Amino acid sequence: MERRLAAILVADVVGYSQLMGEDEVGTLAALNTHRKELIDPEIARHTGRIVKLMGDGALVEFASVIDAVQCAITIQHGMRERNADVPENRRIEFRIGINVGDVIVENEDIYGDGVNIAARLETLAGPGDILISRSARDQIRDKLDVSLEDLGEHEVKNIARPIRVFRVLQILDDGSSLPLKVRQSIFRRRFALIMTSTAFLAVASAVAWLGLWVPEPVFEASPLSAKSSIAVLPFMNLSKDPEQEYFSDGITNDIITDLSKFRDLFVIASNSTFAYKGKPVNIQQVGRELAVRYVLEGSVQRSGERVRINAQLIDVDTARHLWAERYDEAIDDIFDLQDRITKRIVRTLTVRLTDIELDRVSAKATRDLEAYDYVLRGREHLMRFGETDNFEARVMFRKAIDLDASYADAYAGLGWTYLNTFLFGWTDAPKEALERSQKLAQQTLAINDSSVDGHRLLGRVYLNRHQHDLALIEVERAIALNPNDAQSYAEQGVILVWSGRADGAIISLETALRFDPKSNAVSLAHLGLAYYLKMRYAGAAISLERSIVQSPDFQFAHEVLAAAYGQLGRASEASREANTVRRINPFFEVDEYGRQFRDPQDAAHIIVGLRKAGL
Repeated sequence: MERRLAAILVADVVGYSQLMGEDEVGTLAALNTHRKELIDPEIARHTGRIVKLMGDGALVEFASVIDAVQCAITIQHGMRERNADVPENRRIEFRIGINVGDVIVENEDIYGDGVNIAARLETLAGPGDILISRSARDQIRDKLDVSLEDLGEHEVKNIARPIRVFRVLQILDDGSSLPLKVRQSIFRRRFALIMTSTAFLAVASAVAWLGLWVPEPVFEASPLSAKSSIAVLPFMNLSKDPEQEYFSDGITNDIITDLSKFRDLFVIASNSTFAYKGKPVNIQQVGRELAVRYVLEGSVQRSGERVRINAQLIDVDTARHLWAERYDEAIDDIFDLQDRITKRIVRTLTVRLTDIELDRVSAKATRDLEAYDYVLRGREHLMRFGETDNFEARVMFRKAIDLDASYADAYAGLGWTYLNTFLFGWTDAPKEALERSQKLAQQTLAINDSSVDGHRLLGRVYLNRHQHDLALIEVERAIALNPNDAQSYAEQGVILVWSGRADGAIISLETALRFDPKSNAVSLAHLGLAYYLKMRYAGAAISLERSIVQSPDFQFAHEVLAAAYGQLGRASEASREANTVRRINPFFEVDEYGRQFRDPQDAAHIIVGLRKAGL
């Protein structure tokens, strides 16, 4: 076995599947052109070696990380130039991750954590981004004149320790801030573009080129293209009593939660799959819309002391049923039924089963069916986000605790009801409500330290106490426990944006959007705020407009949208949003708004936009 230290660059095309779906021939031809005229020459110029090509991505080895970073900068800069006159929905954009580490060499291939970490960095990157590891940062420090943004530590799939992530900051259009070698490469490329015209290659050339690409990558692809990606559609309620709807929804949510605990599975969040509830669905359309390979669907029929569950697993690509099962058993066996369904799925998908993950799935929060029933009812009320429903949820969670005093999920649910009264102004004693929520979160974790909901709740409490570092610790624990949980990534993004770390917030919130394509209004609004703080005002406006479509009276979204319109000079729209803010909250004050930020510069930035909007 040969080992060596190497700089590894991993790149792939953002939104490749969608580009191929809209124009397969044009996409292949354009990608081939970029590779022939830009990517391959720059890799060679920086003494890199292409190890593998994987459909829409590449694994490249360099002897020097300085060469790897310079090459990445040149490629990203070149792609910006090439995309300048291309419609936004047809642009080919790369995301790049770079790491320095020990690799195992076998023939012409390389393997090991050094490669895997670079691959994980690539999946965290946004369009046009270059993310590097701490080891890469240490190697280029004082040797390469580039600015870096510290995005903090991130727990990533199949890597035991958190990775410290750094982003290479935006490259100037004129290249004036770039290293000499990069500026020379850009000059040579521009000269060549002037001297020669570019044309798309014939389809046959594109296909022939693709034939050189190997079908299987040496590292796992990004989650959205992973083979073991699954969406669990809401199980139909076949009971005669429509009041049993909460029960079938609860079974669906529990299966999603159990599957999410397996790191080798990519699982779509329930928020997105429940958008299909009660609608006739085409499985292959669902697969395309949610970018998954497999779909689980089924039904639940509860009658007296019996429950019947039908479940079927479908391969989206072939529309073939991989298996179908009917379970007809006593209602007391519902927890064992969930386990059997979950394990059947992961074994069918040949997911690697670890003892830790199996223990997490098998460890049920309660074995008291009545207490479980009350928690399901409580969650149903909690998700309606109304004051009356919040009170009803509190009653349900308390009943569950009365039946099982060690039911961690019930304490967490009760804690969220108190936090909601604080957040939405449904109490005359907000300080006491926040303290009660914190005690219930701590009580949840004292019973079960692996409660994702408990860590998320405690993180949100710490955020509202302006204890940003403690809030981040809790939400990172939640992500480590459930690496598929969109809500935890969204919570991480919310905390980061108020903590003065907008770049990290964008990564977290966009990751949440991968797991939950139909993300909620709160996540979209905070993504808009993060874009705003990075002066990406147009992108901020788009995200905030999407948030308001979901929640028309969401004051926070209207506030940030008013500021974004103000910065964009869209005076009439800014004035409209300002008037909406005044209608929702006649007592709104700009100066009070700014106190929520950890970084005074962020507060000043948003206040400028709000004042431009007339607030």
